[in-house]
Amino acid sequence: MKRFMQLNAVLWLSILLTGCGIGLGLFPSAVSHNPKPYLQYWEKEGITSSARQSDSRECGSTLLPSAPNQDLYSFAKNGMKQDDESYARAMAAWQRCMIKKGYKFAGDCSSDYAKTRPACGAP
Repeated sequence: MKRFMQLNAVLWLSILLTGCGIGLGLFPSAVSHNPKPYLQYWEKEGITSSARQSDSRECGSTLLPSAPNQDLYSFAKNGMKQDDESYARAMAAWQRCMIKKGYKFAGDCSSDYAKTRPACGAP
């Protein structure tokens, strides 16, 4: 029995030390999930996915919302300077346009940065 307990302890220790414990659900925060694309957080009653994409393009986006890992950094208009300030202005203009079209942002507005964006209620 003592030999069984030692073998069991060695087995579990080796599993935890090799990282296989993540697969057992021991570290749920380390397991990534596939969040939905940013554009899908913009909701409007009765709207289809293709209509949302069309509205986004009309607002100046070049984003392809079907690509799960693509974010709005690909959103910039042609000829726009590629710096943070230009991006922030263009993003705010895009968000205001989507709001004017009747969309509401259903994403996370809990961070201080998000609260400064039109999507989260800022002017």
